[in-house]
Amino acid sequence: MTSGDFNVSGEKRVKMRHLVRAAFLFILLHPLCLAADSMYIYGIHSWGDGAGGLMNGRGGWSVEVVNTDYFAWDFTTEQAQRLKNEGFTLILRINKYFGHTIPAYETQFDAFAQSVADKAWTFRNYTSRFIIGNEMNASFEGNISASNYIKCYRKCRTKIKERLPQAEVVVGAVAPWNSDQPGVGPYPSNRKWLNYFYQLVNDLGDECDGYAIHAYGGRGGDSDPRNDDEMGFGVFHRWLEIIEQNPFAAQKPVYLTEMNHAADGERSAGIPRYDYPSGYIQKLFEAVNTYNEGNDFRVKSACWFSYANGGFPGYNISTNSTMSDDFRYATQNTAYLNRILAVKRWELYE
Repeated sequence: MTSGDFNVSGEKRVKMRHLVRAAFLFILLHPLCLAADSMYIYGIHSWGDGAGGLMNGRGGWSVEVVNTDYFAWDFTTEQAQRLKNEGFTLILRINKYFGHTIPAYETQFDAFAQSVADKAWTFRNYTSRFIIGNEMNASFEGNISASNYIKCYRKCRTKIKERLPQAEVVVGAVAPWNSDQPGVGPYPSNRKWLNYFYQLVNDLGDECDGYAIHAYGGRGGDSDPRNDDEMGFGVFHRWLEIIEQNPFAAQKPVYLTEMNHAADGERSAGIPRYDYPSGYIQKLFEAVNTYNEGNDFRVKSACWFSYANGGFPGYNISTNSTMSDDFRYATQNTAYLNRILAVKRWELYE
């Protein structure tokens, strides 16, 4: 074949490049290719029927919980199908039980890991992302030492990947501002939660697939999380600071799986101390997007706690019109991506 066979006019060359670029974008953005992974940050915790009405056609995330011990109201595969039908990407958190997120004793870790893998297998057609435990540094979730959590997490990850090699096994979120369990790290002694997470990140190194984080704001009734320090929503930046300093961790996905306006806790069971301030959800999404736009890797989800959680009635979007209006406004008027969309410049001919 001679060089003359590749003699294409400049006009045809430009058209061909445009066609290739269009094809690349189609592959990148077509819904069939992205069905298992939302390209936006918008998310909720504790889905309920009708939650898709918040999304304005955007793909969303939803964090749901199952337990290895029996719990009558665990999330089911039937609910997972309905969630999927509404356009959400499922992130599944697996606990031992509420109040004791992983077993208390190392002798129980092997059996727990097998049970976790069984749960992951049950939901294999609905998600590939599994969080192991939740706020394990806190006494209200078992007061688990960092070293014990790491041992348990490794066993769970190994068991899940034996059956689901492509699964993302995600490190559970650490409870911010909680001093029940210390960790080994460079932060002051009155920042035990940061040292705990630092130890998880650095001891695990490349032996994990991603991280869940929690960040809450509204301390003292503050209505703007965008300028919070680390004792409010700004703890979001401290978690990311810890991840960024580790070369392995910095390559892993991060999922913000709980955020809201309740940094100060509750005035009664399931009711935040302060009322929801109008516009707060929009500002949270903006804060996460600002981070994403300014950094090399992106937080994949930002999930409001919660949509429909029976134990937390004062947090639920489903029963608060101001919250739901704010969420819908965000999905209608912004397009906050959890990935960088870039088209490579294809040079077909010299």
